[in-house]
Amino acid sequence: MYTLSINTSTKQYSLAAMKDEVLLAEYILPFGPEHFKNLMPSLNDLLNQVSLEPEKLDALIVALGPGSFTGIRIGLAVAQGISQCFDIPIIGIPTLLAMASQLPYLKEDISPIITSRRGEVFTSLFRWGTNGKLSRIKKDTSLRMEDIGSMIETKTVFIGNDFLSQGPFLKKQLGRKCLLAPSNLWNLKASSLGILGLKILKKSATKSSGEPVPIYIREPDIRSPDAKLKQQKSAP
Repeated sequence: MYTLSINTSTKQYSLAAMKDEVLLAEYILPFGPEHFKNLMPSLNDLLNQVSLEPEKLDALIVALGPGSFTGIRIGLAVAQGISQCFDIPIIGIPTLLAMASQLPYLKEDISPIITSRRGEVFTSLFRWGTNGKLSRIKKDTSLRMEDIGSMIETKTVFIGNDFLSQGPFLKKQLGRKCLLAPSNLWNLKASSLGILGLKILKKSATKSSGEPVPIYIREPDIRSPDAKLKQQKSAP
C-alpha cells in the first residue's frame, strides 16, 4: 500500500512517501518567506525520486491541526485536489497526536506543543497504555507558555516545534517536572502521520475516514497587519 503524507500545520512542513510502514523518502522543508511556494515542486520531486505516480497512491494522509491556519488550509487543499483528480481517499490525523506518537512507549506523560500566536501555544497531554496504545488524557487547547504548568501534574516529556525557544523556557518554568525530547525530534515528521494513517486504513473496510475536518482550536486572525498593530498599541 502506497501512501503520501502531508504536514503543513507547523512552520517546518514535511512530506513523506511510504510503502506500507516502510519510508521511501521524506522531505522536511524550512520556514521562510513564501515558503509554501516550494510545496508543489517538492511534492512532485519527492514522488519522482521514488518513481511513484500519483495515480498509484492508495491513500493521502494529512495533518488536521491545530497549528498554522494558513498551513492547514493549504495542506488540505492540496490533498483534496489530488484526491479528486485520482479518486484517492484522504485520512486526517490530529497534529498533536502525531507529534506525541514520535516518542513511543514512554512511561511518562507526553506534552506536544506547537507555536500559536501572541506568545501562546497549542498543546495537549498523552499517555502510552499497557496495551501499547497512545491515549489522549487532556484535550487540545491553546494557552500562554507561562500557564502551561497548570496542566502538568507529574514528570512530563515535552516535544515541540521550536527547541531553541520552547525548550529552555519549559525547563526554567517547570524544573524537574520537565523532560525534553531529543532536539532532533522537535518537528513533526510526515512519516509519523503516515504510520498513524496506515493503522486507520487497515481497520477501515472502506479505506476512508470521511471528509477531513480541520482542527483550529481558535478562530483565525484575518485582520491586516496594520489593524493588528493598532490593537496592540491601544491595549492597556
